[in-house]
Amino acid sequence: MACLLKAPEGSLKGCVVFTTQERDLVINKSAELRATIQALKQRYVIGLHHNWHDHQFHYDSLFDFSMAGDGDLIEADGKGFARVPLDACNFAPACYSASRGEQFWDILYVARAVAFKGIPEFFQTIRALYDRGLTPRVLFICPLPEEVEIPGIADLRTYFEDLFSVAERRRVTFLTLDWEYPFPFDAETLAFFYRSSRIFFHPAPDERRCRTAAYAWASGMPVVCGGNVASILPQRFHRPPLLFSFENPGDATDALATALREGAGLDAHWLDVAAEFSTAPSASRLAHMLDSQATRFGWGEMAKAPINPSGLDIRLGRHHGISMGANRVDLTIAQLCEALSVLSDEDVKSVCAADDTELALRDAWQARSRAGGAVTGLLKKIGLLRT
Repeated sequence: MACLLKAPEGSLKGCVVFTTQERDLVINKSAELRATIQALKQRYVIGLHHNWHDHQFHYDSLFDFSMAGDGDLIEADGKGFARVPLDACNFAPACYSASRGEQFWDILYVARAVAFKGIPEFFQTIRALYDRGLTPRVLFICPLPEEVEIPGIADLRTYFEDLFSVAERRRVTFLTLDWEYPFPFDAETLAFFYRSSRIFFHPAPDERRCRTAAYAWASGMPVVCGGNVASILPQRFHRPPLLFSFENPGDATDALATALREGAGLDAHWLDVAAEFSTAPSASRLAHMLDSQATRFGWGEMAKAPINPSGLDIRLGRHHGISMGANRVDLTIAQLCEALSVLSDEDVKSVCAADDTELALRDAWQARSRAGGAVTGLLKKIGLLRT
């Protein structure tokens, strides 16, 4: 979604970041909206959060910078552009790094039931482990969209039950969730399953910037995955027990068996790895990077207030007016731009202090549209400001 990172402070600029889906489905379809966003640049630095890697990326000067990791973007015409090597996956909430409890499950996977998550590869690898005589306790948490379309699988539950016997299914739990897609659990609930598991296995063949793998590293869990998923982990940490990698899908079983045997192990850099994906240190890095890029590319000086890190793992990737459930904010891009155009710096600063900045902006703007008046007072009245 359009994520409001900073409020402007007089001549010092604020910052708002749009998603690539908002760019493609809304912004680029309206010359008027593009002009409105261009006008916002008098008070705001405009970013673009890439919700998928793009190796045919075309730089668009409407956006001052892109949020994407190393190797995620290749500019098709060889143009240079500003890039901040952080995105939603770098902002795991603190609950993931809380003290770990009993590791009841040996293997954890969390993935929506969509084609690119490697669900057939996941089940086949677990099947191969059991065929070797290994019987790890497995938990697969799988939010279900209204329509499940995975090539080669007519019915996901039937596919699973045909692969594993009743006795095996006592140790391999396929937990499907059919409510509040795509985020049926809050962060604290999902983090409990991470802290109660030994190893995270992510077999997706193409996905790169994976929040679910990032949560595992923030939790101090070894991750078994291919090089695409491992791209979010700095290269200096590409080694067991931090990472058990495989290049070919057929090697996933060996990598997972090795991880089960060796476990988390001792490594002096576990805390450094967790910090790469944890909210507080990442918010500080992001603010520093924006200040540095603003100087380098001449955007103007950035506002000095710290970035509110609350919920950035979800907020950076949500969308205004499109998508569904908790991945959607019911305020259009046009309404967002109107709000940012007319609200005072002080009002935007008040919004930025809320636990969920964009929902606070939506509610305050809707209340203002109905009743008029100062946004700050409305925020306090409807309880959206922190106390």
